[in-house]
Amino acid sequence: MAETCPKCGYSPVEADECPRCRVAVSRYRAYLDTLGQKPAPPAPPPSPGVVAPPPPVAGGIWPEGSPAGFWVRGAALVVDSLVLQAVFLPFQLLIYYPTLLAGGIGRQPDPARLFAVNAGYFLVAFVVSAGYIVWMHGTYGQTLGKVATGVKVVKVDGEPIGYGRAGGRWLGLFLSTVTLGVGYLMAGLRSDKRALHDLVAGTRVMKVRRPWLEGKPAGFWMRFVALGIDGQALSLLLVPIGIISAIAIPLTMAAGNRVAAMAVVITLGLFLAAALVVYSVWMHGRWGQTLGKMALGMKVVRVDGSPLGYGGAFLRWFGSLLSGLILMIGYIMAGLRSDKRALHDLIAGSRVTYIR
Repeated sequence: MAETCPKCGYSPVEADECPRCRVAVSRYRAYLDTLGQKPAPPAPPPSPGVVAPPPPVAGGIWPEGSPAGFWVRGAALVVDSLVLQAVFLPFQLLIYYPTLLAGGIGRQPDPARLFAVNAGYFLVAFVVSAGYIVWMHGTYGQTLGKVATGVKVVKVDGEPIGYGRAGGRWLGLFLSTVTLGVGYLMAGLRSDKRALHDLVAGTRVMKVRRPWLEGKPAGFWMRFVALGIDGQALSLLLVPIGIISAIAIPLTMAAGNRVAAMAVVITLGLFLAAALVVYSVWMHGRWGQTLGKMALGMKVVRVDGSPLGYGGAFLRWFGSLLSGLILMIGYIMAGLRSDKRALHDLIAGSRVTYIR
């Protein structure tokens, strides 16, 4: 019997899979019933002269309730760190640095004043960070980082954790830290993906769906956050490059061969630049996502929803250079246009959309 797709409103749907958005109709209806939400109304045909909205992109499978692992939780932590940095920035610019310049640092810094200023800043940062983590987890089960990555902290039985358990879980973070990070790594080693602080507090971190986002264009700020996550991931390349530089450059300089030292620097720089290009083109061409976009549930596709491919990925990367060269205006376009497409998206015929 023909029916309407509960996710995208396509009609008629003759089978259990929607031919437009590829969702399993029966499963998605059951999922909406658990949330108490109504299915999407039938999609009206586009008016003459009006372009129909882009179709949803298949492949955004995110099993509700399944455990969230180490890497996606690490991405949530990166997002939270960016949030807290934004919160602390006005305090640093208006209070912390002016206080240091007023007498805490100089030709003859006062050690007592320097200690007092830094201790005061540490205390404020500690209280704000702790309050943010405990309040957000106790109220919503999610920090902003977990909202962005689509994960949630609950009790083992799936119930909300409340403020008391959120506070206990926050205290458990110290145990995960003082064990040289092994407490955090447990989330990647255990089958239930529970870290040490989850075991202490009797909690687990599960994946949650975000149906209100699926199929919507990803805007400037979330794409910026994805870029920040990619930057953290790619910073791992700096470790071997730094080790090689620390060994090769002093040796060549000690031998009096400055040309060789310069060659080492240029070679490592070119290798790093090539790695960045390959990462962007290969990830977008292969999966339509970098690690940052995977963590935030975003995907780059062609305007019609088809895969971008390696050619489109390279063209989009080349366009990103132009977006940066014109004073970043090409990137800012993603925050100004209604379809959230940046200049490099227009050049490559692509768009960035949420798939979960």
